Amino acid sequence: MSQNNFLSEEELEALREITETPVRRPVILLVDDDEDVLAEMRELIETAEIDCLTASSAAEALRRITRDESSIDLLVTDLNMEGEGSGLDLVRELNLIGTFLPIIVLSGQAATRDVIEAMRLNVLDFMLKPVEPAYFLRVLSRSL
Repeated sequence: MSQNNFLSEEELEALREITETPVRRPVILLVDDDEDVLAEMRELIETAEIDCLTASSAAEALRRITRDESSIDLLVTDLNMEGEGSGLDLVRELNLIGTFLPIIVLSGQAATRDVIEAMRLNVLDFMLKPVEPAYFLRVLSRSL
């Protein structure tokens, strides 16, 4: 035992083992009905060492969130999607069932009423596509 330590080396090692928590990478659920956009945005997100799950519809995203909610740190959703609901429908449903994930909404074209509705639903940010990669990654980092 060193003069400056109250604990032996074995005790220090045991203390380190129980106090060290493994670092978990953040997880984003990215929702867009355009497969090319999903692939491109996923690659960008993963360059920032963030895990990225994807869904191609609001309904698929809702199923995934209700199944894996505790592992998802941030939702990034397109506003306008074909098929099973829009991004705003997804946000409304999440609020209705009491799932309050931080959310960023993306849109290729948005009416002022959509932006206002998104903000009323407490989304963190509303961004127009195509996103500027460096800015998008800064927003993600700030939101996690």
